[in-house]
Amino acid sequence: MDVTDHFGVANLLGHPAFEHLASAHQNYTEIRSRGLFDPAPHKWPACLGLGGSLEILRRKELKSCIQAVILFQAMMEKIPYFVPDIGSGLQSIGGDKFRPNWDNLLSQISGSSERAEAKKAFNEYHTHFYSAFRNPIIHGQKSSDVQQVNKIRLPDVYEGMRLGWRAYDYLLTAAFAPEQIHEPSWNVMCNAHHLPSSLNTADYPDIDDLGRQFRKKHLEEARKVAST
Repeated sequence: MDVTDHFGVANLLGHPAFEHLASAHQNYTEIRSRGLFDPAPHKWPACLGLGGSLEILRRKELKSCIQAVILFQAMMEKIPYFVPDIGSGLQSIGGDKFRPNWDNLLSQISGSSERAEAKKAFNEYHTHFYSAFRNPIIHGQKSSDVQQVNKIRLPDVYEGMRLGWRAYDYLLTAAFAPEQIHEPSWNVMCNAHHLPSSLNTADYPDIDDLGRQFRKKHLEEARKVAST
């Protein structure tokens, strides 16, 4: 079936973004199931191979996170092209400038507290997701951009998507009112893609750092054996 409108395009972008986020999350599920959050219980000869396994899982996490960033941002760029058509009277300024289009729509939210919260969520999204993740991936030219890409991790991508979705929910609430009540749908999207509706960052340590801990234990113990 053909896509008939911009909402359909956004839908085709948004759900795969959550699928890739879930794939990134699955790496931590595997780490937990294999007891790889701590090298202490593992015998040192196995730690070298386990460190290599963690390196592979980190690569998978980064790959999934990059795909999630690209697809979610593409969805966010589509939103200003269909929300005004819902019937609320929200007016689009048109054009292809991402931030001005969003700022324009958010400024039309009637409730002052809702408008402030929506703008706060979007501003944080723009700073910590759009500028910090999307731009180095898409427009990066310097070595510092590559370094920034290498810093991308599940907890930060998850939080960025949550903030972007929060701003989107506020827009939909304004767009549907007063005829319909729009319920925030972050939890719905997370449940649909087998993701928790919130993250405790302490449960998601840096996988690169875990790998270093395992390799360090192997090296230190191997040196002790060699010196005896």
